[in-house]
Amino acid sequence: MTLDANQILALAPDPASAKAGSQLASARNWSNLGGNDTALWGECQGSGKTPYRTQIDLGGPAFKCTCPSRKFPCKHGLGLYLLRTSEPALFGAADAPAWVSDWLQGRQVRQDKKAEKATAIETSPEAAAAAAAQARKREEKREDKVSAGLVELQTWLHDLAREGLAAVRSRGQGFWDAIAARMADAQAAPLARRLRRAGSMLYQSGLRNAEGLVANELASLYLLAQAWQRIDSLPAPLQADVRALLGWTMSQDDVQRQSPVADAWHVLAQTTFDDERLRVRATWLHGAATGRWALHVQYAVGTQGFEQQLAPGSAFDGELCFYPSAYPLRAQIRSQDDARPLTAIAAAPSSLDALLDAHAHALAVQPFLERYPALLDGLVPDAVDHGILHDAHGRRIAVHPSFRHPLHLLALSGGHPLTVCGEWDGRTLLPLSVWHDGRLVNVDSDFPA
Repeated sequence: MTLDANQILALAPDPASAKAGSQLASARNWSNLGGNDTALWGECQGSGKTPYRTQIDLGGPAFKCTCPSRKFPCKHGLGLYLLRTSEPALFGAADAPAWVSDWLQGRQVRQDKKAEKATAIETSPEAAAAAAAQARKREEKREDKVSAGLVELQTWLHDLAREGLAAVRSRGQGFWDAIAARMADAQAAPLARRLRRAGSMLYQSGLRNAEGLVANELASLYLLAQAWQRIDSLPAPLQADVRALLGWTMSQDDVQRQSPVADAWHVLAQTTFDDERLRVRATWLHGAATGRWALHVQYAVGTQGFEQQLAPGSAFDGELCFYPSAYPLRAQIRSQDDARPLTAIAAAPSSLDALLDAHAHALAVQPFLERYPALLDGLVPDAVDHGILHDAHGRRIAVHPSFRHPLHLLALSGGHPLTVCGEWDGRTLLPLSVWHDGRLVNVDSDFPA
């Protein structure tokens, strides 16, 4: 696969790496360049005597470099890929040298072992039973702590409802941090993050309808606490949703054992953000044949790179395994082959009416949905009120208050309709990407910061 420059730069772990990679995309920096249908390679002279060996598996894409950088992909990998895009004639077809073929072979072996592990039973029935019994004891202890914490949260919410949000503004962020700390002690870390975020909304200047947003978030937390109290009566898929929202995680091996869904998956939107000490990358995929949406989430610490590279505006053939849910959206990639640039969107854009109906159906089976994928056609940004989009019938659609690029979206539109991919929360749309002039423009990576 050969991506365009914007798609390659979207793989960078940070803006500094993207800038440095762009500066290395020149033939004078490289020697022993080569490539074939599966890989690229080259040597880049650094500050030392020995040049850095850089290689790219085009099927991923995946990167490896002998430089000491802890970023992934490093600037050399980005520079090599950008050079191939701008000057393909420099990469004559050739057999890969041993240091490239050995790496490619090792990657294939690891992928085969991973696939075997996903379906293999690696322990005896007796050992598995003993491990399950120990795990259940730990789970029961944690469940008791979560139950006690949620009882306290409900009491706090009842008190807050009597006082009203206006009455607690003067208490400052510490009022919210205290109950958040209690949820962290109760091993319900996701609730702690949501409470801190809800409190901070009240003190953000310029945030429209802050009280309404906070009230909706607190209502969702109350509903979640109620669901936990009667979790045994809920359907198994909805139980999985409740537990996930309270902080229970599922191992990658367990997810990979779920029945895979094969399709040609289109990478339609991607955003990277900080969540306390972690960097999170969320990517929306859409299956060309099945019509299914999938949310692929990765985590990284500091400048560490993300394990799987998914470039917005590309497509690949592969299998996804979905997390158990009443309305499955989040998924892991089990296999990924034949990555290629996206030349058209197979998904049929929805009208606003169809989106509202689909979202209502999703909420009916999974009332805790925090993000719902939307692909809307015929949207025109309002030239005066930058927080509004107009659909094909002239109806107003509010833009999510966290959207930071209304003027860039207006400039891209030029007053003409756009096809927008984003997240719908029932009230507002958060634009994440735009299909424009035959290519996908990803807001997070293509719009200026």
